Amino acid sequence: MAQVTQRSSVIESHLRQPRFYQQAVLLATILALLQAHSWGQKAAAAAEKQSTSLAGPLQNADQGTELHIFYVHGMGITSPKGERKKHHPQNFDTSEEFRTEFCKKVVHCEPSKPKGEFLGRNYANEAFFKPGSTNDLMYLGEKVWRSPEEWSAAAPFADNYKLVRTDGPIIYFHEINWWPLVLSAKCRQIVAREIALVDRDKIHTDICQAAIDPDHYVNGRLNGRYRSYTWWIDKDEERVPPWPKAAVINRWLKHDILDWGFADALLAVGPLHNYLVQGIREVVLDSIRTGRDDGDMANKQREFIIVSHSLGSYLMFSELDLQIGSTPSPGGLQGDVPAPTPNSQGLSSSTTNRDWREEFKDVLRKTSHAYFMANQVRLLELANLDKTKNAGPDNRGNLITHLQIWSDLRADVKRPRPRIVAFSDPDDLLTWQVPEQANKEDVKRNCVVLYNRPAKNAWRWLWLFANPETAHLDYDRNKQVIGAMVPQAKSLPFQPVAPDESCEAAPQPTQ
Repeated sequence: MAQVTQRSSVIESHLRQPRFYQQAVLLATILALLQAHSWGQKAAAAAEKQSTSLAGPLQNADQGTELHIFYVHGMGITSPKGERKKHHPQNFDTSEEFRTEFCKKVVHCEPSKPKGEFLGRNYANEAFFKPGSTNDLMYLGEKVWRSPEEWSAAAPFADNYKLVRTDGPIIYFHEINWWPLVLSAKCRQIVAREIALVDRDKIHTDICQAAIDPDHYVNGRLNGRYRSYTWWIDKDEERVPPWPKAAVINRWLKHDILDWGFADALLAVGPLHNYLVQGIREVVLDSIRTGRDDGDMANKQREFIIVSHSLGSYLMFSELDLQIGSTPSPGGLQGDVPAPTPNSQGLSSSTTNRDWREEFKDVLRKTSHAYFMANQVRLLELANLDKTKNAGPDNRGNLITHLQIWSDLRADVKRPRPRIVAFSDPDDLLTWQVPEQANKEDVKRNCVVLYNRPAKNAWRWLWLFANPETAHLDYDRNKQVIGAMVPQAKSLPFQPVAPDESCEAAPQPTQ
């Protein structure tokens, strides 16, 4: 009772003070609370920024680990305007914007090489991508690729670079290009046929009819590959009267988003899926076997980072399904990739005859971070509805099984938990958040840490409309996205996970 009386006296004494005194005390209290709240927010933001940054991998690189970045483009890519003006509409250079920003803001490349130094190109060159081979996939009774030459022009490839830093060791950068596999079906069956309904799509028609440009290597020997390839559209179609032209905005959306963009997604979940996965997997493995200028690095410690855009994120998830390539499929794929053969540079495409699964598992064990931009994983997983969690010859598996493979391989060698940072612009019509099942306890040892993060790529017009093309394409130069990779401190890597340790109780990121 005495304490209550004392507190009441203090309150009454405070209330008897002049009004300005009460206001000053109240203001000081609010400022103190705001400062504490702000500090807590900044501390949490700094901790999260550290978790999503490349501080650990860059420190490992400084200590001798060879760091590789794989960049996988998304759906509906187009060539830069400058390339179109120079009549090279299939020179997409899909990673140019990202390499430029990454060099400038994250790894600080030498000013004389702001986009990295080109090391060479390697094509998928084995099994069904072997030069001279053919493909029998059909579209409504018509062959998609009509000759060995056309099928050769459809091979995925990797452009390899080294990023020369001013204050650190070289970083190797591999631009993975899968777009040649979709051009034939998309150009012939969608772009060409749309002229009769919607009218001509000049930009994409020019891409499909690009002048043929054979790809020569250093030794000058033609490899049967092409930097650009024509004849995907046989002739110029015409709009059929009396069909009227579509409204301008509708026509643009149909051409750019559906015909040129989402057609890629439909091809990726159909019979072309396994070709895309195995083609990407082959150039990933080949790009880290050869193409470097520092000799045999087979025994050197390496770490891998994935940066993917749009549909490329879904395809990289599919790469985690090691069942693909193990058995014949309805699409006509043969199972195992044969023993390595010499490539066009006269070099072996592999330093050993190891099984490709073991090589790819080694890549997964050493892959620590994945940055996904505008991904379609949530939408395209609708094509993988199944009754079981286990992938098999007749079951492609799903997000959970794929992430389980990755986390298990990392845990088995006691490496830090893998991290996914997924960026989505709410104004982007073709992006969905990565499903939170990646962190659910129904997968006992799923140690993948997921961060879904917002991005703003396009300005809104009167809060009613934002350019959907800009919203989908401008992640690569978005300061917020690139900033997530900026190291906040030279801290040690995250603690490893023991092989038999459950990750159910591991702290999850704040959403």
